[in-house]
Amino acid sequence: MTTGTLRAVAAAASLASTAGCAAHRPPALPTAPAAALGISTVALARIDRVLQAFVDSGRVGGIYAVISRHGQIGYERTFGWQDVASRKPLRRDAIFRIYSMTKPVVAVGVLRLVEDGRVGLDDPVSKYIPSFANVRVFAGGSAAAPILKGPDSPITVRQLLNHTSGLAYGLTSGPVDTIFTGAKLYDAGRTLAEFTDSLARLPLLFSPGTRWSYSSGLDVAGRVIEVASGQPLDRFLVEQIFRPLGMRDTGFRIRPETRDRLVTVYARDPEGTLRALGQDGLMAMFEPDARFFWGSGGLLSTPDDYLRFAQMLRDGGSFGTTRILQPKTVALMTHNTLPPELTPVSYSSLGDDTYGFGLAVAVKVDTAGAARPGPAGIFRWSGYLGTYFWVDPANDLIAMVWTQLSPGGRARREPVFQELVYGARAR
Repeated sequence: MTTGTLRAVAAAASLASTAGCAAHRPPALPTAPAAALGISTVALARIDRVLQAFVDSGRVGGIYAVISRHGQIGYERTFGWQDVASRKPLRRDAIFRIYSMTKPVVAVGVLRLVEDGRVGLDDPVSKYIPSFANVRVFAGGSAAAPILKGPDSPITVRQLLNHTSGLAYGLTSGPVDTIFTGAKLYDAGRTLAEFTDSLARLPLLFSPGTRWSYSSGLDVAGRVIEVASGQPLDRFLVEQIFRPLGMRDTGFRIRPETRDRLVTVYARDPEGTLRALGQDGLMAMFEPDARFFWGSGGLLSTPDDYLRFAQMLRDGGSFGTTRILQPKTVALMTHNTLPPELTPVSYSSLGDDTYGFGLAVAVKVDTAGAARPGPAGIFRWSGYLGTYFWVDPANDLIAMVWTQLSPGGRARREPVFQELVYGARAR
């Protein structure tokens, strides 16, 4: 959508929201009138009102939203604030902690090495990280006194990417997750090599390949990248993905010159009031003195940068004249890789039981009984602090809605926005 059309559609939006559209850099994709892309401008005005209401009601501090079709942006808006206390408007070049939206980026890094012949998807992880030759599986007992057995087969690189490795993530109160949480592996002062060797000493939830469970596998995949490439994970991603795609504000550490664009992260207290979070715990991962390259959640990025990445996946591995992956590799990543007995996956953050799993992205495999609109073939993922993207190949559509709220799912912007986007399609 052009700036003039957008202002006409959103005349009722607040002054802060309108001012928030300003950014120093041209958008990642060319813009076009919404109607030319088959998007209803009347419906877009409703999106404006709904997203603005999230901010006005105090549920979130700020929201970024974009809809693109056929490689062109038809709708792009910011609402509210980068920082509520200072009333600093949110802009498109604001920097977000994208948490688990790091995972698809690391998966693309692994697949670069697969195409180069330096990694095999069905290689045992122990080929790259010897400590994984000795992993054990939880077979009973308790967290304090676990009974362990050997796995039926070794963990493979592919299983790291599609969450069938058996690795824990500390998401439940079960014995293995309790052991995982107690190990306190996610420490900004720890190196990735130290993390993976420590993780290999913890029991698996199940024998690799027999179940699906969201896991720390992409952290281990980051270490596979380091070993196979001979480079630290951050440098490899810069050279192989970020620099070629023009993702100049994406990386593991906040830089002094960009700190003033970092979005404040909020949580809601029991009364529902937003309060800013400090820089301790996982937030310390993004600071310049951190040592850990958190492959499952540690990237900072801008909406502009990530739209470039999403468009690359939509276009079969290329962005403009730059090719990152071959089309067949992207097809493998963005189609269901799970056998029928493991599909659909059950994961609360999906909010929908019609998804299988590709490599670091959920893939819609059915529409019967779906909780959200959209055809089979959609691939998507989100971050814990409220960043979300999906790609709909059938409709040649990419959409994103981002905020910074812990946990992001409390505001329920994702399902509302997805309903609104499909309601805005005129054709």
